[in-house]
Amino acid sequence: MFFEPKSVAVIGTSATPGKLGYNVLSNLIEGKFRGKVYPINPKADEILGLRCYKSILDVPDEVDLAVLIVPAKLFLKF
Repeated sequence: MFFEPKSVAVIGTSATPGKLGYNVLSNLIEGKFRGKVYPINPKADEILGLRCYKSILDVPDEVDLAVLIVPAKLFLKF
């Protein structure tokens, strides 16, 4: 599934062009990824024409691959 996912969640998607989360989502769309793409951002309703989910727990389908784009300081808490 890692090399041929049917769905991808981009956790940390950004609405700001140039930011990594925006670029990853844009590349999936422009690269014509054939599966479902789920942008995850708790502060946005839509990014690049796709419905944005507040949490991966809100995604209604299975997610095969998650791309995490979050600040390192969030992981230092664990």
